[in-house]
Amino acid sequence: MSRLASQISRYAHAKQYKRMRETLRTLCSRVGRVMRDVERQLGAVVDCSRTGLQELIGRTKRILSQKPKDRNKLFALHAPEVECLAKGKTRTLYEFGVKVSITTTHKEGLVVGMRSMPGNP
Repeated sequence: MSRLASQISRYAHAKQYKRMRETLRTLCSRVGRVMRDVERQLGAVVDCSRTGLQELIGRTKRILSQKPKDRNKLFALHAPEVECLAKGKTRTLYEFGVKVSITTTHKEGLVVGMRSMPGNP
């Protein structure tokens, strides 16, 4: 599946959007198959790890069902707090993550304070 994901980015870079969409459809169908197989086998899993699996299945369903124009998209399966920020530059159009502000001292460079800024500051 990681091979398909890298192929999708290569096709998009080469502006071969029809091939990219075909590969993306293949990737989505494979992810859906794996997700449904895990759902079927969920009864045999220990209770403590079942909640984590159910949360992961919920995120996977959300990723598979979201559309390109949706508002609150999920960009990373492992980190749901990641957001997409438009940079407005030709080299890097978008940046993914959460903005962080760090305050340091002038002479020593010691970190005095840190703050996470969720949303689009």
